Amino acid sequence: MAEEETEVTVDEDVPENFAALIASDLMVIFQKQMDLDTASAEAAAYIWKNTGTPGKVGYFIDATEMWLETPETGDKYAALSWLAIANQSANNEDYDTFLHMMINSIIKGYYNLEKPDIEYKGKKYSTYTSIVSNIFIRMLELNPTNGEIASNIFSIFIRNEMELSAKSTAEEKETGSSIIPTDMQDLYDDVISYISDRGIFKPSPMSGTEENPNEHIQNLCERLRSTRRFIMQEVINERALEKRKQLELDLKNQLASAEEIVMVAPQFTDGLSLFVQEKRYNFKYLSVEKVRMTLQLLGSITGAVYFLLGFMGYLGVHWVDGFVVCLVMLALVRILLSRKQLKLFYPTDISKELEESSTAFINVMRNMSQEQMEHFMVRQIKLEHNQKYLTMVPEYVKYLYAIMPDRKSMMISVDELSELVENSEIEVAKQLRGQ
Repeated sequence: MAEEETEVTVDEDVPENFAALIASDLMVIFQKQMDLDTASAEAAAYIWKNTGTPGKVGYFIDATEMWLETPETGDKYAALSWLAIANQSANNEDYDTFLHMMINSIIKGYYNLEKPDIEYKGKKYSTYTSIVSNIFIRMLELNPTNGEIASNIFSIFIRNEMELSAKSTAEEKETGSSIIPTDMQDLYDDVISYISDRGIFKPSPMSGTEENPNEHIQNLCERLRSTRRFIMQEVINERALEKRKQLELDLKNQLASAEEIVMVAPQFTDGLSLFVQEKRYNFKYLSVEKVRMTLQLLGSITGAVYFLLGFMGYLGVHWVDGFVVCLVMLALVRILLSRKQLKLFYPTDISKELEESSTAFINVMRNMSQEQMEHFMVRQIKLEHNQKYLTMVPEYVKYLYAIMPDRKSMMISVDELSELVENSEIEVAKQLRGQ
């Protein structure tokens, strides 16, 4: 597990046997107070006052470990201390902060291998796994109703560890290195495995129907399994909901705003008229070109006829006159009937203006939803300025899609665009019938 950005430092003036002092003082508190609720409140206040910082919370965990190492006399106080913090955290924000701080410290220590492993029934477990598991078991042994508190604490373990795992996965994608080792079992899974092993009971064949002394441990294990299933599903659902909300927010931010659509409407109108003119450009150009070529051909033929008449001496035309007339006619058709001289008759090339208007609209069109496009098209079809170009509106939309760069970035799909074009054709037909 990688080190955190802000390194937690241990508070100064902490005696070497601080964990032992904590264990001793808390034992005195629970032994001195006859009322368990009063003792719990006093113990929680002591724990928060003396170990309520990231640098000192580890000493309380060490004190817990010391109690568990002396099960004959101390493990009860480990469970009572955790119960005190858990019970008081419901009404005190400081104690709730400490509970989460302690759990995060245990998870961090588990992945950092801060304590040596232990062996139980031929399997290796983390010391942190043993601490958490044995405290849960001892809670249940003190009072069966404490199973709910153990389940609540365990749910915090699951949530915090899943959050850490998600952060680790995200960082691994960004940097290539994870916060926590990827080959380690989750702490909450390790706890269930340990408690499951603790609950195993093999009755002696000679004893007959021997009562299972570990039944409460097995029941605890099943309860924690149910908690794990419930919390994991809840976290998955929360993440799915959060992801969906984020996608909706991103989509909303990506969608074209009403102001953008209004601002770009004139570009669509201008582009439509330019598109119609551009569609007619070739026909007009060819018509003028046919007339020009015909006149050139007639002039050339006239010059050639005069040349032949002069060359052959027909109709009194001298060959010099025929030759001069031929040269004049050829010069006239080349000069007077050139494209440059007849440019006033040619249609104006508006492809540049069409491209500018179309590009301006395309930049907004790619971010428009299907609903926005439908409303926009209906308004354009009903616009008075577009009435003489109504039949070309669907064609213009197809043209815009055809020249659009990077079409995959469009908010709407090809099928939705096809449906939009079909609907616009229907609207155009309705508008024409209305006229």
